[in-house]
Amino acid sequence: MRAPTVTSKGKNIDCFIEDNCSLHLEIYSHKGELAPVYSVQSAIGIVLGTGNLGKRLTTNDQSKNLYVSRDGGLTWKSAKPGVYIYEIGDHGSIIVAAAKNRPTNSIEYSIDEGETWETLKISEKDL
Repeated sequence: MRAPTVTSKGKNIDCFIEDNCSLHLEIYSHKGELAPVYSVQSAIGIVLGTGNLGKRLTTNDQSKNLYVSRDGGLTWKSAKPGVYIYEIGDHGSIIVAAAKNRPTNSIEYSIDEGETWETLKISEKDL
C-alpha cells in the first residue's frame, strides 16, 4: 500500500512504491502480540492498523506505528508512533488507544478520526 506522506509529527516521509517502499500492516500477528487491522461496521471508512514502512513487514516492534485510514483503506495516515491496542466507538466518533505491552495510567483518544489525539489519565497507578 502507498505510504503516508507525513509522519504523525508532520515530518515528510520519503517512501514510494516506485522505490520498493510501502506501508505494511499486521494482518495476523505472531502469537497475537500486535493488534491486527481493525474496523467496525458502524464506523464507515475508518480502519486502524499496526505496521511499518519499508520493503517488507518487520518483526521489530520498535519500528511499528499506528496508522489510520478514513476512506476504507485507500489512503493511510501515520497516527501515533509505537505499538498500541485500539478500539473504535460511537460510530467512529471516538477512537481509543493504549500502549501495548507496557504499563500505563492513561489512554489516548481521538474525536476527529485520528487527526489529533488527547490523553486521559485513568488511574493513579500504572495498569
